[in-house]
Amino acid sequence: MKRYILSAIGIVVVFTVLYGSFDFYRSSYLSTNIENGSYEKCFNDSNLKSFNYRSWGEGDLLAVRFVDSGNKGCFAPKFPSIEVTSPQVTHWIHIVSTNGNVQLSGKHSSFGSNGRGWQFVDVGSQSQRDSSIPFYSVNTAFRDNPAWSVAPHVTLDWVGTVFGLSEQDGVLYSVGGLSWGFTLQQWTLEPKAIPPQVVDKEAWLAVVDDLAKEYPNYKFSRHSTRT
Repeated sequence: MKRYILSAIGIVVVFTVLYGSFDFYRSSYLSTNIENGSYEKCFNDSNLKSFNYRSWGEGDLLAVRFVDSGNKGCFAPKFPSIEVTSPQVTHWIHIVSTNGNVQLSGKHSSFGSNGRGWQFVDVGSQSQRDSSIPFYSVNTAFRDNPAWSVAPHVTLDWVGTVFGLSEQDGVLYSVGGLSWGFTLQQWTLEPKAIPPQVVDKEAWLAVVDDLAKEYPNYKFSRHSTRT
């Protein structure tokens, strides 16, 4: 009996050591490059993909640049990187759903719980979160290269939906939207990109009322710029 107990303890110890070692190695392998990274370096990549998508208005385009796995010059090497541009857009809203670890810095978590499987408004910086500003960026371009963590035995799902908005006379009208993201399978080292794809206007209608309630200082229209 004692032999079995010792064997069981030995197995637990070995598993714990292997688990911790893999977790440490993957964390190091997927370490970020915040201080020295740049989008210019990130998109200077031979594997860069470029797309043009129709927006919800006639004639408007969303131009997309996408890298499945970021190079060493990215803020988050190995993770996907995206750029979406449109001359019609003045503001970008980015809503993310994930089962990964909660990271509240620069995130507005009111769209979901602070537990597993939560949804948040990615507001780009802590100061914007503190000031209840819902926008990821305010210009014609949206860029992101996120890194995220999760326990090795858990499959990480991370899906972002970015909406381009156009401000007209103080009202924010929807121009178009895309979904994108990545999956990090359990016990694997590198995330697998989810390529960008157009979302229909129903995706905007599903969140616009909640945005209006959460950010009463801003006027969000349910309509596109051309109705």
